Amino acid sequence: MAHKATQSGGEGRASEATGKAAAAGPTEASQPEGPGAGFVPRSVVVLLPIVTTALAVLVLYSLWSFWPNEKDVRGTLGDPQTVNYFGWTHKISLEIVLFVVVALAGALGGLIHTIRSASWYVGNRKLRWSWLPFNLMLPVIGALAGTVFYLVLRAGLFSPSSSVATVSPFGFTAVAVLAGLFSEQAMEKLKDVATQLFAERPVGEDHLEPDGASTSESERNGQETNVEA
Repeated sequence: MAHKATQSGGEGRASEATGKAAAAGPTEASQPEGPGAGFVPRSVVVLLPIVTTALAVLVLYSLWSFWPNEKDVRGTLGDPQTVNYFGWTHKISLEIVLFVVVALAGALGGLIHTIRSASWYVGNRKLRWSWLPFNLMLPVIGALAGTVFYLVLRAGLFSPSSSVATVSPFGFTAVAVLAGLFSEQAMEKLKDVATQLFAERPVGEDHLEPDGASTSESERNGQETNVEA
């Protein structure tokens, strides 16, 4: 009887340990692993809004400093404009000024995305190191996207009626801000334009579709053949 009681007690402890391990297993397995998996410390959380606010003020000041004057907009694109930037005064052609303005506007849109995203993750206590490079690169992506959209719009690919004579900094700046704020949707729009201009990209043997993307044409054809069979 003592042997049976000992055996029953051992089985009870074993089942209890197994239950604890099973309960702890999914929690541990759900934790991300690899570089950047840890949470951002409190010091970085405090420093992040200070840095982003300083960048926002710098971008806004730069945008105001390089904004084309009304007299310059009415003139030709080759007319120089006097720019006063932190005490540095120089004459720059209106064409270069417009490039700077749309790049700054795109960076501003990306910075808005960065501040909004970082605020959400900090507020929900889910900000990890792996998200910081992505958020910090959004203003750079926005500046590049704003410049590309400016070139496409000036080329008349979206609006054939646009010309040099009707150039407006407000319209191009608004599009650049939206391209930086919604960079993923902007890239999809540029992809549609490229699809209309160029042939479809060739698919290599080792090509992998992104997660969530549809299957390739050959796989779809194979599935349709199997269904018909």
